Amino acid sequence: MPRQRKPIPGVDPKLLIKDAAKLLPGPSRRLFLRGAASLGALATLTGCDIIDGPTAESALRVISRFNDRVQAMLFNPNTLAPEYPESAITRPFPFNAYYSQDEAPEIDGGNYKLEIGGLVDSKKSWTLPELYKLPEVSQITRHVCVEGWSAIGSCRA
Repeated sequence: MPRQRKPIPGVDPKLLIKDAAKLLPGPSRRLFLRGAASLGALATLTGCDIIDGPTAESALRVISRFNDRVQAMLFNPNTLAPEYPESAITRPFPFNAYYSQDEAPEIDGGNYKLEIGGLVDSKKSWTLPELYKLPEVSQITRHVCVEGWSAIGSCRA
């Protein structure tokens, strides 16, 4: 029985394909070989159902670690993200979540804490008053979503 794909809320499949096509370089032997290697890696997941738990999770973790190693070889960790002019901001900026923007959950600011962890020097929880005391900075950068879409937006932190 074939699986049916569920549409992703807030993502227009035609625009997604159009946006992805812009990123594809012209055909070449190297591109073909790279695509074949990617296809081979993805073929290992063809029998997995995302819901089947440990099997898919384990395979995806291995691929994610591989991606992290390749990115570490390709990109300089000290290079800042490029900034764009205000005229380049994508309007409206895509809101991508499991709920519509009008249905976004209310957050209790008195109890909210932002947990900072991972590969950082200072792991801690930040309350909203602590966050508000930090200096305000804004930048206009490109957000590249793991789901395949990208947009330029302004972020204030």
